[in-house]
Amino acid sequence: MRRRWLAGLGLVAAALCGPAAADGFDIAVSASAANAEHVRAYGVIGGWTHPAPLWQGRRWRLALRHELELAVWQVPRARDLLEVGYSPVFVLTPVHGGTGAVFYVEGAIGMALLSHTRVSPRRELSTAYQFSDMLGLGWRWGADGQAALGLRIRHVSNADIKRPNPGMNFAQLVYRRRF
Repeated sequence: MRRRWLAGLGLVAAALCGPAAADGFDIAVSASAANAEHVRAYGVIGGWTHPAPLWQGRRWRLALRHELELAVWQVPRARDLLEVGYSPVFVLTPVHGGTGAVFYVEGAIGMALLSHTRVSPRRELSTAYQFSDMLGLGWRWGADGQAALGLRIRHVSNADIKRPNPGMNFAQLVYRRRF
């Protein structure tokens, strides 16, 4: 168990080296509700976006964000658990002249490491290592999109690395502020 946590912390430390070349660092807070076992999750997300877009057309732009998340899952009928995760997030926004409010669509396939796997007396995730898939919509506003509010649908599962693979789906609200 200790090796998994050390590997996860090493991943977090390596990913933190990326903000030096980024277009600002931001902090987000998140609140999530799962579709099973009345699990709620509350987290803090540190993120940064590459200054150059991955692709830009005449109307749309695709950017790459990196997000590191630390979350606590409140589990009513079992011990609460801790999640450490990393996700490369692809963000699609319209290209427009000037600054102002803009709508965005985002998606990611990330990874998460959980402190343990039991989420109820009847339900256990098979592995502490999980994949974290996400699709979201949001609104960014302020000077150069300094603040954002988004709604995400997130699926956490181990991609059948080990069975059973019950997985969990979350609805997640995220507020982000760039510094």
